[in-house]
Amino acid sequence: MHGRREKRTRREANQERSEDMGGRNEMGIKEMEKQTGISSQNIRYYEKQGLLSPKRNPENGYRIYGEEEAEQLKRIKLFRKLDMPIEDIRRMLSREQSLQEALTAQKKRQEKEKKHLEAVLKFYGRIRETELDELQAEKYLNEMEELERGGSVFVDFAEDFIAVARAQAKREFSFRPDTMCMNSREFMDALCQYARKNDEDLVITKEGMYPEFTLNGIEYTAYRRFSRWGAVICCTMKHPEEAGDGAVPAKRRGLMRLAVKWMVPLLILAAVILPRMKKIEDLLFLLPFGAVFLVLLWFSYGNFRERKG
Repeated sequence: MHGRREKRTRREANQERSEDMGGRNEMGIKEMEKQTGISSQNIRYYEKQGLLSPKRNPENGYRIYGEEEAEQLKRIKLFRKLDMPIEDIRRMLSREQSLQEALTAQKKRQEKEKKHLEAVLKFYGRIRETELDELQAEKYLNEMEELERGGSVFVDFAEDFIAVARAQAKREFSFRPDTMCMNSREFMDALCQYARKNDEDLVITKEGMYPEFTLNGIEYTAYRRFSRWGAVICCTMKHPEEAGDGAVPAKRRGLMRLAVKWMVPLLILAAVILPRMKKIEDLLFLLPFGAVFLVLLWFSYGNFRERKG
């Protein structure tokens, strides 16, 4: 057994020495370890996780690193020091997520952790006992759960609602072009005009009357329909499950999507009608619509509390 371990250790050492050999701008794994301060073990781990793709020596299959890999590893090291999850780093490096999106998401996670930590630090002052045998654990657990229900639950509910609203806006959207889009060329021009107007990054991958394209790296399909005011171009994500609200439980997500769907029409209706109302009694007209919206929110929030409890 000892001989096998020694043999394996020698083999790994020989591989690392061989990987250190290369051209003028090429390095082996040990040299890369010295340059970046990242252990060989972690470098191999990042490669397995898809964060790094070094070239291979065609003669022996050993890894060959260059300045590009060194810079990539330094970026990974920076993001890991910010406690960014491996999956978020992978999505960012593969251009599935922008730097600012990843940093914003990580900042929100850490702000949430900070609030939790602050609450924990404050709770230390509630524990009066000095001996473990005297500690009334159930009493403090009840107090802690009550605090969670009273404060952080609503904060989490609001965060989930915002996440669903943003995801829904990303999942599907529509706009009215300047023309009727009677052919493929007019359709493509309308998409390009929309992207320029909204400062979006558009890449058309399939032309036609049912085109496919990416908008800020997100894949969409589009089609044209007609309304009483003219043509409308409707765009939907090809992979709606990647919209960004997957962490919200399915039942709650469905209720929140329904609330989001009716929120804008209700606000528009209120903006049109309220300025024309001269009497308080006129507001009774809006009560049924407001009641529907409040019921949707209440059921969503009630479901949220049940799952948190």
